[in-house]
Amino acid sequence: MSSTTTDDADSQPDEQAILSHLVRRLLQREGGQIPLERVTLRVSDYVDIGEQAAADLLDEGADAGIYTLKRGAGGTRTITGVSPQGPEPDIIVAAFGAGADTPDFTVISVVTESIDQAFRDAGYETFSSLADAGADDLTGLTGTLTESRAAAILQEAPQHVPVGTRLATAAARRYARRLDAETDRGVARVVDLATTDIPVGEPVYRTAGLDPESLEAQYVSAVGRNADDPVATGLHVLDDPDHPDVPKAASHPDAGDDALPVDDTGHVVPPAVPVEPRLQLPLDELLAKKLARGLVPVRLVGPRGSGKNYLIKYLCHETNRGYISIDCDEATHTEDLFGPLTPTEEGLIVPRTGPAKQALLNGSVLVLNEFPVMRAGAAMALHRLLNEGKLLVKAHGELVEPHPSARIVITMNPPTREYRDSEPMNSATRGRFRALEQPYIKDVEIELDTLDVQVNGGSRVVDRGTLRKVVQFAHQTRQNENWPTLSTRNLVIVCEHIEDGAAPKAALKNEVWAVAEPNQYPEDAYETLDDFL
Repeated sequence: MSSTTTDDADSQPDEQAILSHLVRRLLQREGGQIPLERVTLRVSDYVDIGEQAAADLLDEGADAGIYTLKRGAGGTRTITGVSPQGPEPDIIVAAFGAGADTPDFTVISVVTESIDQAFRDAGYETFSSLADAGADDLTGLTGTLTESRAAAILQEAPQHVPVGTRLATAAARRYARRLDAETDRGVARVVDLATTDIPVGEPVYRTAGLDPESLEAQYVSAVGRNADDPVATGLHVLDDPDHPDVPKAASHPDAGDDALPVDDTGHVVPPAVPVEPRLQLPLDELLAKKLARGLVPVRLVGPRGSGKNYLIKYLCHETNRGYISIDCDEATHTEDLFGPLTPTEEGLIVPRTGPAKQALLNGSVLVLNEFPVMRAGAAMALHRLLNEGKLLVKAHGELVEPHPSARIVITMNPPTREYRDSEPMNSATRGRFRALEQPYIKDVEIELDTLDVQVNGGSRVVDRGTLRKVVQFAHQTRQNENWPTLSTRNLVIVCEHIEDGAAPKAALKNEVWAVAEPNQYPEDAYETLDDFL
């Protein structure tokens, strides 16, 4: 009897092991560091260890190399690392949940313990095997497992499939797109933009016998503020959605890695369209109307990650227009845009068409990102195009009249302290553009809806309640110019970290740190993060 008692006692994890695993879980949840005092104050919420006992264990563990402690300027101590002792105790698993390697089917909202056991008896040991089952396979495994409940389980089960499994499946699909037809092996592809000399499609009003002003022939703004009262923009839809330069939906067979994401219905996720601050009209409506006017140059100004390029790509996708995007920098020369003069084997000097010139010849929408930073000569070479709609390439001795569907849009960051390294635009050039501002989305719910569709389109990665807190915190960062700013694009990355297994607070801390400028202090934003998560 006494030996059994001794064996039972020996099998119980000691307090240091429990505390070390608790600290590991808290470090994961808090994002890599946690005040020592918070652990000692909160430890009794999880395990039966008193405040002073926890403090003593932490000091002993630090001396033994179990915990890494950091002392702040004010004398406060922070735990920044831990070496967990032994296997994770059941008491910690019960408090924080099992890992992906020990699936618990009861996390599915309609699964009871009896259904969980029935699944295991039927041979379902992983969420992947459960997700692959059919409704008929599950119905009737228990007396309470009805057809409707089985359907609900199959709808939710994919959300719990370990991320590694989902990533492997997605990677296999992407690899299959790059297989050589003859060798059945993955191959690289080199595409010369200048050789993609296929003109974009014709306006559908011409090829389908429609009136030019018919709604079927043009882009109708029906997102954002216009969702309930669509507005015709006059920007004609073209008839060749498969043109190589038209942005493709992720579900398209020719979609690349930069394809537009789709929702559960297979439709491209629309952008979160802000209202232009001064003109007080939805930005997609304004931009489409500017593009409908012909080769009218448009300047889109907005902070990084506000969705400038996504909005343009979306309009191009919806209207089947080519999209050619060029990232400019201080080394961008005229020949980089329009092509150099190159010698032939016969010794002749002939012009080679560059990507910007080819985009205009094809009738695509030419997008020049960070336009002000490129060399003045390259910008000046566009003046005649902006004034008269004709491109003069002096080096080639050519006067190019672009395809009637050609358009030009430049993007740039606003002249704020965060973008102090951006070059100001020459006033003579600036005056040639219709300028529109694309700010961050002001409405939390609108950005939440857009982010939800992007992140949770295939399977649920982040629950909506957590996602709302993530968006609310991002809005806080945009209101304080001393903090690193989180854009919608950054929030997609945050959700990616969460999908990889990181805690929401840890994922946000990582992204705040990642975007911080040298003169900014992420720790200032971390304190406010506690108010949200």
